[in-house]
Amino acid sequence: MKAVVPFKPINPKSRLAKVLSEEEREEFAKFMLIDVLKLLKSLDLEVRVVTTSPIDVPIGVEVVEDPRSLDDCINSELREVPKAVVMSDLPLLNRETLKRFFETEGDVVIAPGRKGGTNMLLVRKEGFRVSYHYCSFLKHVNIAKSLGLSFAVFDSFYASVDVDNEEDLLELMIHGEGKSSREYLEKIGFRVEFEKIPKLTRGKR
Repeated sequence: MKAVVPFKPINPKSRLAKVLSEEEREEFAKFMLIDVLKLLKSLDLEVRVVTTSPIDVPIGVEVVEDPRSLDDCINSELREVPKAVVMSDLPLLNRETLKRFFETEGDVVIAPGRKGGTNMLLVRKEGFRVSYHYCSFLKHVNIAKSLGLSFAVFDSFYASVDVDNEEDLLELMIHGEGKSSREYLEKIGFRVEFEKIPKLTRGKR
């Protein structure tokens, strides 16, 4: 099985700009990518990172630079199936979740994000084309239906948490033990205050 991981190394995660500097966001995004790649490699998958700008990845995977839009890039990748598309900002993924995802039956398997996006996609039949952004989960369901392809919705909390805002950072700090991305957040001063409702704080580094 082959898997492609899209990645934007320059000025990523702009919605975190209130709590992380641009340099910190770039470092954090890279650590999340590493967390995802380690898991994919642990399943002996053939992994390709498709990046909008040059990057140095300290893991033995193929890296391809492609400045096109996300849709154009992934649709080119899907000319060859079966293939999985796994987003780079899913640091809570674990081996068991990924194994269950790849074992799920269907011409198309869709793992939705909590905000209506598509965090992981597994395409086994030719003809499927992606349309990311603006509630892509529902769009991908409708695309599969329109093509007469069988599809399955993959239900997993760990696959649903794509880190985009401060609330997502809190989930990573609570559930991300052992992850490089959480270790980075701790290194730059983030902590969880265990009040009635847990709260993310940042102290001195």
